[in-house]
Parts: sequence; C-alpha cells; structure tokens
Amino acid sequence: MQLSYTAKINDKLLDFDQMKNRKQRSAINAVLNLVHDAQMAKSRENTLTCLLLDVKDVFNHVTLKQLIKILIKQKILINLINWVKCFLQNRVIDLAFDEERQKSKKISTEILQESSISLILFLIYIRHLFLKIRARIENLQSLSYIDNIALYVEGKSIDKNVKKLKKTMKIAFTWANENAVQFDNSKFELIHFESHKVTLDQTIMLLNDTVVKSKICIQWLKVWLNRKLNFKMHVQTKIIAVTRMLHSLFRLMNSEWELNVKSERQLYLACIIIISDYNIKIWWNNQKSHAIKFRKLQNAALWKILKAFQTSLIKVMQIKTEISSVKVQLDQKCKNYAIKIVELLKKHSTRKRTFISYSS
Repeated sequence: MQLSYTAKINDKLLDFDQMKNRKQRSAINAVLNLVHDAQMAKSRENTLTCLLLDVKDVFNHVTLKQLIKILIKQKILINLINWVKCFLQNRVIDLAFDEERQKSKKISTEILQESSISLILFLIYIRHLFLKIRARIENLQSLSYIDNIALYVEGKSIDKNVKKLKKTMKIAFTWANENAVQFDNSKFELIHFESHKVTLDQTIMLLNDTVVKSKICIQWLKVWLNRKLNFKMHVQTKIIAVTRMLHSLFRLMNSEWELNVKSERQLYLACIIIISDYNIKIWWNNQKSHAIKFRKLQNAALWKILKAFQTSLIKVMQIKTEISSVKVQLDQKCKNYAIKIVELLKKHSTRKRTFISYSS
C-alpha cells in the first residue's frame, strides 16, 4: 500500500526513533538503542533515568480531524488523505444468521485493529508528541514501539533527571488531553541505569496523581533490564523457558514413536535454539556465567539425542549432531547482526549509534 510505503521511505513522516511497520526497525532495535544509550551514559559516569509508559487503547484514540491535519502538514498526497478519510468513515456491516442476511448498515468505529495500516496511522498520529517534548526538554530522548514508549534523560544527578521527566510528563499529559489520548496508569515504570548504589525512593508524581516509584528491574518489549545492565534476570527467565521446553522435548523423545537422531536434532534446533537465541544480540557480551547455564542445558540435550553416557566427550557429541558449542552459536549470532547493522542506511537510528569507524 502507498501509505505504508511512504512511511517506510519518508523519515519525516514518522519520528526518528519510532519502530514497527518501518523498514529494518523492530522491537530489537528499540531495546538495543535503549541499552546502548544507557551503557554510553555509564561510560561517561552519568546516570540515565528512564520512564516507561503505554498508550491506553491504541486504536480507540485517533481523532480523524487531528489525523487529517497532521497528514496535510506533512504534505501527504491528497489522494492518500482522501483514502484515509474513506478508511475511517465509510464503513458498513453485514449481519447473517441462519442463511438470512440483513441489509448493510453504516457503522461508526475507531481504527480497525485487524488492518496493517492502522499501526502506521497511529504512529503518525503520536509523532508530534515526541517532537514537542524534545523541543522543550533539554537532552531528552524518546523511543517507541507502537504504544510502548520510553522517555529518558542522562545526567550526573538523579534528582535533576527526575525533575526533567516530571516536566516532560506535564507536556505529555497536556498533549494527550488535546488529542484524546490516554496513558495507562498501571504501565508507568521508572528505572535509573547506573553502577553505583542508589536510593530507590525516587518517585515521580504525575498530573493524574499517579505515583511512579523507581525499580531495580523492569521488562520492556520482552527483555528484562536491571539498573546495572548485567541481564541476570533476563537470562534467568530464558533458562527457565528453555528448561521447561527441554523437559517437554525429553518426554517426546521417550515416547513410543522412537524418534531417530535426525528428527530429535531438528526438534532441538526448532524448539530450544529459537528460545535461547532470541534477543541474544542485546545481552550477550562473553559473560561466562551466562554461557555456563546454557551449556549445561545443551549438554543434557546432546546426551539425550545420542543416548550417550554422561562421561561422553562433549566435543565428539557436538560433531556427531552437527550442533556448535553455545559460545560459538552466540558469537556467530552477534557477528551476523553486527554485519547487518553496518549494512543499514546511515540515517537508521541503530546505525547512527555505532562508532565512527563503522561509518563507511
């Protein structure tokens, strides 16, 4: 569709760090950008304070008049604007019961959740929120993946960071009231990324009297982040998920079907590796403690697949099953993704965060 294509190639239509439904921009990019900025802040001996929030009922809070104004301001083709009007206004419903069909009736609804274009319309709709807060709050940065938004600021003082985020949320609530948008009070989360001990009684009082207390660990886009960014919680949840799936796989291997080695290997790669390797490019940095946990699970799987003794040499079993060691797998995944980042467009948000030595 032309509007979808326009959103992917036109960087002015959407904000710099808005993800989803855009070329080479996914949830991994959003989390990777946040982790990168937090690590860079720590390298400068600063604290990065991050506030997470969600837009409530995404598809029920898009005002047609405001959306049309935004599209006109962005100089979108008139035929696309007319199509959007038709998409949001001219809808009918047909009801059929027991082979009896009623006449079509016009209905008035919000954006359809089932439509792929709905996400693009929503991203366009909230774009000006990020432009507005960055224009008024110094050094504020924002990331968003559909309705999941991260607002963060870097500084020497946590108190100053919190004050900036309070001002930011005042602007955000004002914009939300003007544009019929609501934030989910239960989804607000606050965290300070830094290495030193901090007092965890830092809070933000929002305009709607919601109190947001800082946390040691948060989950954003299915990735657990703690303030030291050592990913212990994330790896622990992965180990639990892999262990649970591995036990299910073992029960299948012990069934009467008597799967052969090739089939069991395929099941391992399809069911286990896909869980353990998901998002590894975000957290893997040659941590021995993390590698040992995954290695134990892989060894258990190799013994089961080959029906070997626990005294069998691991390297021999890896050769027979053609399954690389955990470290080799993780390193290879990260290297492949590094190459992918270098090949991204220079204006890509993740690409711009790489070192100057990779700018060619």
